[in-house]
Amino acid sequence: MALLLDRSVKGPKTHAFVIGVGNYPNAKPGKGFDAKLRNVPDLPSVADSAKKVCDWLLANQDRLAAPLATLDALISDPASTKSRYQWAQGPVATASKANVETQGLAWYQRVIAEPGDMAFFYCCGHGASHLQQPVVFLEDLNASGTNIWSHINLGELALALRKEPSVAAAFLFADSCGEFVTDFGLGRFADCRFFNAPRLFSASRNHVSLLCAASEAYLAYEGEETVGSDVKFGRFTLACLKGLDGSSARLASKRWAVCARDLLSDLKPLRRTFFSHWGGNEPFEPYQPVTQTDPIPIVYPEEFELPLIVTTDPLDRMPLYELLISQRDDPKPPWLKNRIAGNPSAWCTTVPPSRNALFAIAVNGGNHYSEMFQPKEPLFDHWVPVP
Repeated sequence: MALLLDRSVKGPKTHAFVIGVGNYPNAKPGKGFDAKLRNVPDLPSVADSAKKVCDWLLANQDRLAAPLATLDALISDPASTKSRYQWAQGPVATASKANVETQGLAWYQRVIAEPGDMAFFYCCGHGASHLQQPVVFLEDLNASGTNIWSHINLGELALALRKEPSVAAAFLFADSCGEFVTDFGLGRFADCRFFNAPRLFSASRNHVSLLCAASEAYLAYEGEETVGSDVKFGRFTLACLKGLDGSSARLASKRWAVCARDLLSDLKPLRRTFFSHWGGNEPFEPYQPVTQTDPIPIVYPEEFELPLIVTTDPLDRMPLYELLISQRDDPKPPWLKNRIAGNPSAWCTTVPPSRNALFAIAVNGGNHYSEMFQPKEPLFDHWVPVP
């Protein structure tokens, strides 16, 4: 099928490949080859997460560090139509082994064709950890008696890209579980190989990032983007997109940029700050099995604000103080933002990025206490000492 985006870009460019596996038709009662794999639930949130990532890439095609030249997607979408993400793109083919091999190979060849180009890869679906490598299962799970565990080995993909001298950088994201599945973990099953076999004795460059939703033995979960919404996405996906939209930006030379290393360190605070409505019963344990040595920008966001969390020191004094954000060390207006006294919780807010200093001010009657900060990056623990 046609690419969602295929345009000419002068100079370094990005080639993106998005895979969402939300439908497993052969892993249902009475279907497939192995009875143990006949109760695998479909995941509408996975298909919608992949669609949302496609929309993000299209909206930010000219803000990526290397502008987006091509975008291909494979999405296995369940039949469920209730509470779904409205998507204006597509249609796209399903995430079957045959389609991944064909379209994945075409993507990989585009990535390595010209020196200086970048790769963006995103996948979402049921997954596991196999020999300490993250994998994601494809639509063909339980479809073939010779290989019931149809999957992509994401660690092998990352290693292959590290061996490619023409690739300037690669950013890989996997929103899938890292659980141990005994029958899969103890067996030898061929992965869906659409990339060059890693050359064992060639140099590996640390220009590839693989960021995963759940470390070994942990599960990944779905959640709503906003309070009151009934459309669900992968929690890891929502936190990553929040960071990529600017909440994880740092000042890099003369531009605001989001890098994979910073995104990893921000994911848990971003989850607590912007998605507290998910509650704390399910773990959120993203990790990065493959890292980049240098802080290589993924995207240069625009028109964003940085998260800021302000707390009085000591914490139990919070209800006594009105809190202000000002460009001056002065409690008089105008302010950028304020919160009235009486709230015992930390103040979660946002501020425009700037090289100039701002002041967090705690006000009680005629007294005020301030702490200066520079909004060059997210600040999740800014304390204002008070009596």
